[in-house]
Amino acid sequence: MDELIEKYFDGQTTCAEERAIRHAFAQGPVPAHLEVYRPLFAGLDKLSESHAHAEEVKPVRRKISLRYWAGGIAAGLALCLILAKFLPGDTAESYVIINGKRYTDPALVQAKAREALDNVSYTDEELHSLLFPLEP
Repeated sequence: MDELIEKYFDGQTTCAEERAIRHAFAQGPVPAHLEVYRPLFAGLDKLSESHAHAEEVKPVRRKISLRYWAGGIAAGLALCLILAKFLPGDTAESYVIINGKRYTDPALVQAKAREALDNVSYTDEELHSLLFPLEP
C-alpha cells in the first residue's frame, strides 16, 4: 500500500490502481501511518461514485413548430400585400393638371409641355445678359 501511495503522489498510478487505493481507504482499515490520507481518498471515492451515477445533462433544444413557421410566413405575406396596396406604384403615365383637373391625353400633355417650355425660353442675348450682367 505504501508503494501505491508513493506512486499516486508521483503521478505514476493507473486508473485501476487509483480505484484500488480509494476503495481501500473507503472500506477497510489502513495502517496507522496512512490514516492521515483517509479523508482525501475516501472523499475521492465518494466523489467518483456520485459522478458515475450522475446522468449526463443534455441541453434542452427548443423545437420550433410548424405552426410558428407558418404564422411567420403568413404575417410576412400580409405585410407585403398591405405595402403593395398603399405604396405608390411606378406609373409611367404622362398627365397634365389644368385648373385642378387631370388630363392624360398624350397630345394635350405634349402641347402643354411645349407651351410651358416656350414661355421660359430665352434668346442667346437674354441668356448671356442674365449670366454675365457686368460685362462691358
